[in-house]
Amino acid sequence: MIETLSHRVGFREFAIKDGLMRVNGRPVSLRGTNRHEMHPERGTALTREDLIADITLIKRLNINSVRTSHYPNNPLWYELADEYGLYLVDETNLETHGIRSSYPGDHPEWTAACVARAQNMVHRDKNHPSVVIWSLGNEAGGGSTFTAMHDWIRSYDPTRVIQYEGDDRPGISDIRSRMYESPARIEQRARDTADTRPYVMIEYSHAMGNSNGNFKNYWDIIRRHDVLQGGWIWDFADQSLHAPVPARTLLTESGPARLRGEILATRGRLDRDRGLSGITVFERADGLDLTGSLTLEAWITQDVTGQHQPIIAKGDTQYALKQTDRRLEFFIHSDGQWIAANWDLPDDWTGREHHIAGVFDAGAGTLALYVDGAVRATRTTDRRPGSTTTPLALASDADNQIREFSGTIRRARVYARPLTAAELASDTRGPDDDGVRFWFDAATVRTETKRPREKTFLAYGGDWGDNPNDGAFAADGVVTADRRHTGKAAEVKRVYQAIGAARTPGGGPGDVTLTNEYLFTPLREFDGRWELVADGEVVRRGRLTRDQLDVPPQSGKDISLPVRLPRDPEPGTEYFLQLSFTTTEPTKWAKAGFEVARHQLPLDAASPAVTPVPLSRVPALRHEDRDEDIRITGRGFSVTIDRDSGTITSYEAHGTRLITSGPVPNFWRAPTDNDKGNGQHLRNATWRDAGARRKVTGVTLRTLDDRAVEIEVTGTLPTTVESAWSTTYTVFGNGEIKVDNTLHPGAADLPYIPEVGTLLFLPRRLDRLHYYGRGPEENHWDRNTGTDVGRYSSTVADQWTPYIRPQENGNKTDVRWAALTDRGGRGLLVSGEPLLEINASHFTPEDLSSGVRHDYQLTPRDAVVLRVNHRQMGVGGDNSWGAHTHDEFKLFADRDYAYTYRLRPLTDVDRAMAASRRPTATR
Repeated sequence: MIETLSHRVGFREFAIKDGLMRVNGRPVSLRGTNRHEMHPERGTALTREDLIADITLIKRLNINSVRTSHYPNNPLWYELADEYGLYLVDETNLETHGIRSSYPGDHPEWTAACVARAQNMVHRDKNHPSVVIWSLGNEAGGGSTFTAMHDWIRSYDPTRVIQYEGDDRPGISDIRSRMYESPARIEQRARDTADTRPYVMIEYSHAMGNSNGNFKNYWDIIRRHDVLQGGWIWDFADQSLHAPVPARTLLTESGPARLRGEILATRGRLDRDRGLSGITVFERADGLDLTGSLTLEAWITQDVTGQHQPIIAKGDTQYALKQTDRRLEFFIHSDGQWIAANWDLPDDWTGREHHIAGVFDAGAGTLALYVDGAVRATRTTDRRPGSTTTPLALASDADNQIREFSGTIRRARVYARPLTAAELASDTRGPDDDGVRFWFDAATVRTETKRPREKTFLAYGGDWGDNPNDGAFAADGVVTADRRHTGKAAEVKRVYQAIGAARTPGGGPGDVTLTNEYLFTPLREFDGRWELVADGEVVRRGRLTRDQLDVPPQSGKDISLPVRLPRDPEPGTEYFLQLSFTTTEPTKWAKAGFEVARHQLPLDAASPAVTPVPLSRVPALRHEDRDEDIRITGRGFSVTIDRDSGTITSYEAHGTRLITSGPVPNFWRAPTDNDKGNGQHLRNATWRDAGARRKVTGVTLRTLDDRAVEIEVTGTLPTTVESAWSTTYTVFGNGEIKVDNTLHPGAADLPYIPEVGTLLFLPRRLDRLHYYGRGPEENHWDRNTGTDVGRYSSTVADQWTPYIRPQENGNKTDVRWAALTDRGGRGLLVSGEPLLEINASHFTPEDLSSGVRHDYQLTPRDAVVLRVNHRQMGVGGDNSWGAHTHDEFKLFADRDYAYTYRLRPLTDVDRAMAASRRPTATR
């Protein structure tokens, strides 16, 4: 005996019948994900334990199908899919992305190789029952090659479905399949009866960064139309590798603003003699927002030419010196146009230092490009650079960090005036000269080294010194590279769950309609439990009977639970009916008792409205109307409101400081990957500084008897067309502050608003977050189905979601109240009227908008940054390279916004709910 082999097999029928893909005769719903073979420690060499960990997590997220994008996987994966239960789309190792319009096409010399790849896949994997669809490849165009691949597979294996998205016509693909279509578009597909084949989204809901918005929208439509048989999210986990955290190198240039910067490229370095290499971004400064004459100047040594290589740039839409496709380029950008002076580089350009300069003379209307003392290119224009909020960067563009200069920059300068040829040739210039706005010299620049506490980080494109690269574009997973849970994963699990529950129309509080979407599993195989929840606390619970759970596959049933609402509920009390369905027996992928489905159904208990505390019952207070501020004092508290800024500069109660500053009007969120992909961070930049640069135009004060003081602050916002804003503080004698906010956009055609809210700074010790709203995972306007309304407690630091590139994160929606307290439960209570969005962090949106590449490059503030918002726009996610957030989740500028919340001291967090239900009346 030399060798023995064994192989487990299974039996099932998978076929298209009556226009639908069916398993053993029943139409299947493919709740899928794409998955690459990638691990942060072992790269593509996954162990059996790694594979089991992945398939376990996939099953726990209610995912029932995996596409082996974009190649046949480790043979062990198929064995595990057979064993654990997954439907696989097995994909031929074929992609010709950049040349797909030509190859493989109709070229016979390619056809033989492509057919051979398909044959090898089929022969290797044909005995695995988990494989139900053969894929001919990914993004490789069309042509007779794919007809040949289809025909061979069909002749050899008539028992499976064949799919190809690149050309999904009949004869090549048995099913219609498209990538990244919107929910509206897939509904159009469903209504297209001219083609009766089933339709799937072979890739959809791109999970890059803070994404997967409107995921429920897709599945509401899929559940309405049988012909829509699901899809595969792109994708399961971020692709990234752990790397050691380097020391941070911080720089301070010598210009008049002494701007601080940081070498953000992990392989970047500063050599005092040769110069700077790697992405380096400096802090924002008004002095660099040049919209008139300017000069950019640098001494560079380039290693490799080609691609986009910024040398000194204020984004891609203001001004820059850069090398592009073997050309040297100096441009200004105005009203959507790049006005550039270009010079083709000579063959001997690399390996030696060159002095280059770009001079824009607004008065003369000329651009001139100088190289080594000679004018190499000129251009005339009557335009001026536009204004952007992008910071200045060396060796990169802060908005496009996949663009990186190959070489070193020894000196770099920015002037707010045009320099003459003689001035450029002079060696006597200094950082204090007329017009200097930025002055970098590698030999003299001030440096500081910081050693981050973190030992490793998750690296992405550019972190290995690779150039060009695709940046963080491989980080598009529902879970992180090290398989940590996310709000995206919570949403996917909830939307994909196969047990539905809804209030029965016209029924009582316990009347529920159950729906079983499983193909072969009756609900009797699960435990079902219900809870009646009042204000986040369970007041009654029970189990579903075996008869109530007697719901066969693909059917529904009306049941009645013994839920009784109180006849005289407390004012304002909210009631929910919560249902949970768990496994009764241990499985390969979960222990007994694992929750596979959950629902939270609101109940109307006819709770009476909350009765405000009469103004006459609060203590009296005093106020001082001073030139600089207004100071209000009452029994155990004091409030100071600054007249110039219109904000609270001090709020203290019982000797404890609750607010150090704020609330500041805020209309910006840190750009997500999707925002950057569709240009929202540039298109909507008028809102970025609108709150910080507001102008207070009026402060009026009136007293309400001697028990409250009302201060109305009005002002303007420097948006493209000036907008108006107001904040009214009503300070009551019991220490409560009612905050009324309004926004009146200056024009209906202003860009939509990333966020409508306010920003407050609290003492660092108030770092415990307690709230009643959706959680515990972060959630957004268009991605909160996976979270329930409840009472949650954690630390401010734990609200952080570690996306591979820092961006907006940690948001909470439908918040009734939130409390920021110290360890003893004392602090600040914020109550919505009725609902708010809350974000508690140690970073401002601006901190996360500065272009840093990794978390370790952020320095947390010694404060709690609390954003109390009316609303933040949705995160979107149809794709990450142009798709916008859906209109229903945008904050358009064609309407006014008004919202109210209350601030009050809190001495016991356990009394937060009761305190939030006792607002003070203004009369």
